[in-house]
Amino acid sequence: MSLLTVSLPMPDSDISNNSAHFVPLSVIMDQHAGQLLTYMQEHETRNVVITLPVRIDVAGKRKQPFFVAVGVTFDFETPEALVDEVERQCPNDHLCLFAWVPAHLFGSEDFGIAIDEIRVGENLQNGLVGEVIDKAAVEQAVTTLAASWQGKCYVDKNLH
Repeated sequence: MSLLTVSLPMPDSDISNNSAHFVPLSVIMDQHAGQLLTYMQEHETRNVVITLPVRIDVAGKRKQPFFVAVGVTFDFETPEALVDEVERQCPNDHLCLFAWVPAHLFGSEDFGIAIDEIRVGENLQNGLVGEVIDKAAVEQAVTTLAASWQGKCYVDKNLH
């Protein structure tokens, strides 16, 4: 097993709503080989919102435009500030779908993915969010960063 070195600052003990990078999924796919972790390392950020404008055939309707945004954050206690910015960036003719991955909770009972309800059906909503999570390798980024920080915190505590 090879060891992956992560060059991001460790999270502060005080979580506050900091800034987040808004990045199109296409940038992560094309410039970072579909790896959110690589993007986060290169830009030294712990908070990213991945965006995807897409048109989907919905049963009984013509193609509907969606603006999917998945926030992956280590420094946000709540997603409200992110939701406000996503709604601001969402094109007027698109349905806005926001999901939040509170990565600072990874490994705890409170960890989970929150997905806004936009009344298009749970399968469609989950599928759109899942597509972004899969194509950007969000799970790998969260588990790698959380593990590296836990390890550093553990080592630091043993030094004192």
